[in-house]
Amino acid sequence: MNIRIGEIFRVEWPGNRNKNEVPGKYRSYYELTQGKHTVGADINKGIWAYKEIRETNTKFNRRPAILLHSNPCKEASLDVPWIDIIEPDNGSAIYNGDNRKLSTPSTARGNDLLINLSRFYNTPELRIYAPPILLFTQHITNGNRRGYRQFSGYGIPTKYVLQSQSAKDIYFTNLVLEIALFNLDKENDSFDWKWIDARRDSSTTAEAALRLAPSAWKLWVLQGDDVIEHCRRKVARNRVVCSKDQLPETNGDIELLEKLVAAFRPNRYAFEGLAALIAQRVIGNNCVRGWVTKRSGDGGVDFVCRLDVGTGLSRSSMVVLGQAKCTGIKTAVSGHDLARVVARLQRGWLGVYVTTGIFSEPAQEELYADRYPIVLISGKRVVQEIKLIMNTENIGFEELLSRESKWYQEHIEPVDAGRIVDQTMFGTEFTPETD
Repeated sequence: MNIRIGEIFRVEWPGNRNKNEVPGKYRSYYELTQGKHTVGADINKGIWAYKEIRETNTKFNRRPAILLHSNPCKEASLDVPWIDIIEPDNGSAIYNGDNRKLSTPSTARGNDLLINLSRFYNTPELRIYAPPILLFTQHITNGNRRGYRQFSGYGIPTKYVLQSQSAKDIYFTNLVLEIALFNLDKENDSFDWKWIDARRDSSTTAEAALRLAPSAWKLWVLQGDDVIEHCRRKVARNRVVCSKDQLPETNGDIELLEKLVAAFRPNRYAFEGLAALIAQRVIGNNCVRGWVTKRSGDGGVDFVCRLDVGTGLSRSSMVVLGQAKCTGIKTAVSGHDLARVVARLQRGWLGVYVTTGIFSEPAQEELYADRYPIVLISGKRVVQEIKLIMNTENIGFEELLSRESKWYQEHIEPVDAGRIVDQTMFGTEFTPETD
């Protein structure tokens, strides 16, 4: 069976097909994972691997593959306190393990499996036996939050991190994986399941099975970590994003974004503080928040940040001008709105526009055609960052808004944006002694 990244599969145990399912519209996840063998994946486990098999003519056992399931419909809930970040088009994923107890992360079944298999990815002579990670994501289909999974790609873990998390007022440590998702460029974006079937066949050697692997996987087995970035999946796509793809995907995300808009309705200007934080996170760790401008006469600039590049003698900084707009989640930012920020940009400066709504397609087309350096952050990304902040900092929604509203009130400055690159602006404040 050949499958494609983004393909959706129906999920059910054999013989329990949904009666409302359109025949032939979606292939079976269980039949896919079963392949030519008799047993398919356990659909109830988020981390699952095929049983070990004996490598031909050796006493060595190998794992054919690991299947990971991410469910964004449950993320950041009491039962699932973590948030997975799955980005197939950028060839990356951050996946949280399955520990939820006051115990070491390795005591959880899935985490223990992942930790014990880490040596296959880190040891050159074992790479040929390393089990590929096959990532599937729960997908809302025909209004159903259950019963469908989307193939998000295949790859290897590149980093293992221990992170503090909480659920139902219980704090614990969990395993978090960074995963590099590999490309299928030479396979015309088609993944051949014969490779997985061959890896499950005890009569087929690892070397013979490797001949059926995607080219990117073969290259990694041969050269290791040095070629991970070359193997990583990167999708070149039209930069214009349609309106529906800028909106939150789940009911929970929509409710959270609407709650955010309602919270700032009495004072929409206070959203500028939170917008500056969102911009800082999206741009990256080298972005520093500065201040927000006064309400009148801001000339299309609501907040100012600084982006640092390099260190020491090789360090340079640029001004980041930000505009914030707290609107209805389907309200579109126009080209005229973006033009106000563009008009304030000087050479070498960066613009950022943060909205709880969306960006119109004509506005995006105009911006990209003129190659203006402006980062666009729609409501969908705003709510994603808010959930990440709440999860990683163990902070509640109301507490977060209160904190950022306070930051806004304390950082209203009538200062020229260019002063942000002056390091003396970020010294330790003190009150001079007087007689």
